[in-house]
Amino acid sequence: MRAEGIGPGEYVLRVRCRYAGAGGEVVSGGIEAAATVHPWPEPVAGLTATARGAGGLELRWTGGDGGDVRFVQWPGPAPAEGAELTAAELPAALTWVDAAGIAQPPPGTLATVSAVAVLGERALAGPGVAVEAPEAVSGLTVRRTSAGRAKVSFDWPEGAGRVTVAVTPESGGERAEHRVVRAVFLREGLELPVGPGAARVTAYAAPRSAHAVAAAPLDAGQAALPADVAIAYRLLPGPRRMLRRGPAVLRVSLLCPGGDPGSGLPDFVLVSGAGGGGPRPRRPGDGAELCRVTGAELADSGTVEREILPHPSGGGGPYAVRGFLLGGRAASVRLDEPSLTSLVVR
Repeated sequence: MRAEGIGPGEYVLRVRCRYAGAGGEVVSGGIEAAATVHPWPEPVAGLTATARGAGGLELRWTGGDGGDVRFVQWPGPAPAEGAELTAAELPAALTWVDAAGIAQPPPGTLATVSAVAVLGERALAGPGVAVEAPEAVSGLTVRRTSAGRAKVSFDWPEGAGRVTVAVTPESGGERAEHRVVRAVFLREGLELPVGPGAARVTAYAAPRSAHAVAAAPLDAGQAALPADVAIAYRLLPGPRRMLRRGPAVLRVSLLCPGGDPGSGLPDFVLVSGAGGGGPRPRRPGDGAELCRVTGAELADSGTVEREILPHPSGGGGPYAVRGFLLGGRAASVRLDEPSLTSLVVR
């Protein structure tokens, strides 16, 4: 027997039966029993999730009046919507969803969030929505390799099949997104067009589930890429003087296609092999310093030329040289080198 439309409260129910007798219908004396009608909340009728610009998700629902709406993740199959439950059998409320429905799922989360209407000891199961927070990308570094291009490196996030790398110009230009596949990244690395200006590079893992509402983690990998600034050098044959050539000329130029080169430019040094005739230097300390052009000189004039002696330290014969950047912003300024075969002083 089921009675509907009865408000919460204490009741005495009387059950009487009617049956046919010899003289007509007979009504039994009936029985009485005390009963209590407990209050129930209205069920949650709808649940949606949308990504927030500040990171995380925003959950919105309808229904659930007369009680509290609790967000849970069922350990097994979720009960049917509207199923009557006791509060004691509910999973613990998700700690990363607040009472207003703002969700900050930890990186790596892939879950179905269900809304349950709860009033006292009673609850009604509600709808669910799939959400995901991709793993954070760590160790992001960006280094310019040539004019308008940069090498991007990062630690591949566990469990991710794809990573999206976005390049946003600081000047307000159009954001460019590049989707990277794990196998290609590990085999070939990643080099992207970034333009000459300053930019911000962001990397985050792509969702694993096509049915989930994804939330990019707040700590997505980010790196600032300064505007392209390069120092180029060339070794030019000396001018002819009567029947012989003069000393070779080192030409060092400041290139800044991205605009203002800024302050703190590094010094350029030209180094010869040890003793003037050793192998070509691979590091600044591998030989003798022949010439230095300071960052201040380059900032003032843009191009500096210096004569290079044909026989350093009294030695004789041709010798190999190479240029390096030292101090200042040496790590962020690109060195534009000529062919190494041309770096020989005769």
